[in-house]
Amino acid sequence: MVFETLTGQLSVVVTLGLGALLIALFPLIHKQNMYFAWFSLLMGIIVWLLLLWFTLGNETMRYQLLNHGLH
Repeated sequence: MVFETLTGQLSVVVTLGLGALLIALFPLIHKQNMYFAWFSLLMGIIVWLLLLWFTLGNETMRYQLLNHGLH
């Protein structure tokens, strides 16, 4: 039970971090390559949206998050 909760929390943190990294790199990449920068920004947004969709789309996970948070 503890391992499953820890794995779930860790996957959420890693996914949020990956999406944030892709979005945060946009200004740096934009100086070198405009198309790759826009691709990075869009991929970061898609990663966040997919995470929210998978997390909040599941009734059990939505209940857990809204009532108990991530702890």
